[in-house]
Amino acid sequence: MKKSSPIYSLVIITIIIAITIINTSCKKDRIEVPEEKTLNEYNPVNQYLDSKKQQEQEFIITGPSNDTITGNQGTKVIGGKNCLQDANGDTIDYPFSIHLVELYTPKDMIYWQMPTVAGGNILETDGEIRIRATENGQELTLSCPYQIWIPNTAPNSSMTIFTGADNGNFIDWSNTTTPFSLISYGYSGIVNSLGWLNADIQIGTGSGNTLTFTSQVDDLTNVGIFIYIPASKTVMQVYNMTSGLIPNGSSIKIIMMAQDANGQLFSYTDSRTVNSSSTIDISLSQTTDAALTSHLNGL
Repeated sequence: MKKSSPIYSLVIITIIIAITIINTSCKKDRIEVPEEKTLNEYNPVNQYLDSKKQQEQEFIITGPSNDTITGNQGTKVIGGKNCLQDANGDTIDYPFSIHLVELYTPKDMIYWQMPTVAGGNILETDGEIRIRATENGQELTLSCPYQIWIPNTAPNSSMTIFTGADNGNFIDWSNTTTPFSLISYGYSGIVNSLGWLNADIQIGTGSGNTLTFTSQVDDLTNVGIFIYIPASKTVMQVYNMTSGLIPNGSSIKIIMMAQDANGQLFSYTDSRTVNSSSTIDISLSQTTDAALTSHLNGL
């Protein structure tokens, strides 16, 4: 076998060294791609909120002597069977049922996810109620007005009756422009339809600031995000991570809540004055039902 010349061997060694140097250099220059950060995920918050909300009350009306009903929180519904009709427009007989939901605190409005906003403008509210009437499980409607009394120790003469329609995502409030009468009990109002009713004043003007929420650690998709404005007793719910218009200079309270797959609760709360639109980066903290309930009671 022919032996390799020293020059040939030197060339081979030189090539090997060069390749080694190039490979080492490439490794040093390679850009390290950081691993994608996994965000904390939560279940939809609806199940928790539904477990906490005020239950609908049912009153079985057996005759004229109990046509007037009084809810657990003082709402009075005054009317008789002669003002009720079935789906065919026919009169009904006894017994029938009146169903009532009363929301007079921000906590209860949050649990029901019933913000007090109309057409993007915030409302000052003194309470939300829902009235239904049924006979044998069938919904009834009004053929003549019912009267409602809403308890309040300091009623506001500017309050009018708003009615609510469910658009599938939240309640759209509409101003009937019908004023309440002020009585010693609080408010007295005449309503021509059943369903959601609200004692309100529109105070939003179509201008203001928005808050956008983001997080580096939490997936906010299923998190319940609410803003409470104590001065007007306004509850806002945040959809798609950006709030509606908040009047400039408003002092607000932010309440966020979530529940993981194990049923553990998490929350974020903050108080601030809104003077400009901004983005808030948040991080949820583990909490308990008792602590969260206490916080909502203190709004």
